[in-house]
Amino acid sequence: MAQQGPIHIDAPSRMLMDESDRSILFHGVNVVYKVDPFIPSDGDFDADESLNAKDISDLKKWGMNLVRLGVMWSAVEKERGVYDDDYLDKVDALITRLGEAGIYTLVDAHQDVFARTACGEGMPNFYAQEAIGSHPHCRSYIQDKILKKFGGCKSVVHDYGYKLDTDGNPLITECQKKIFGLYYPSVESVNAFDALYDNLNGL
Repeated sequence: MAQQGPIHIDAPSRMLMDESDRSILFHGVNVVYKVDPFIPSDGDFDADESLNAKDISDLKKWGMNLVRLGVMWSAVEKERGVYDDDYLDKVDALITRLGEAGIYTLVDAHQDVFARTACGEGMPNFYAQEAIGSHPHCRSYIQDKILKKFGGCKSVVHDYGYKLDTDGNPLITECQKKIFGLYYPSVESVNAFDALYDNLNGL
């Protein structure tokens, strides 16, 4: 049976506990909608697209008590410093509907390979392109040439021969030719992560 009410962490055991100090075991599903509108449909049932009232009812009936919900930075901040309250309202409404059914939500600031420009998603492109820069490199000129021979430090934009969209990003259909995890050692991804962890320009 799905639990409701506040939860807390028991420090010694690191278990999640309910109000009666009983440990809670979560079972649930992943709900991450990676392209615009960045949130599942609440319309008619669709095995790939919807999370509607029937879907939620089925999850509860099947004993699920958790949804890991992807909330995309690129959907929240579509322009620098401008936040999409309508999107956040839809996220809030979905979390509320799940909660009313006794299903907790783990909000996941989701990313794969960090940004569209690296064949992933997550960081808004205007930040990613600034972080990557016009002449990105992984280590040094010589090290980068060696890394490329072993499949690392390739440019998703320049070395794969992918068709690009009007923003200079590889088309999603092109990106899907490879497993997304293979793009993590790309020069774009390496530079984007470095910029985040080095806090480049307050990123």
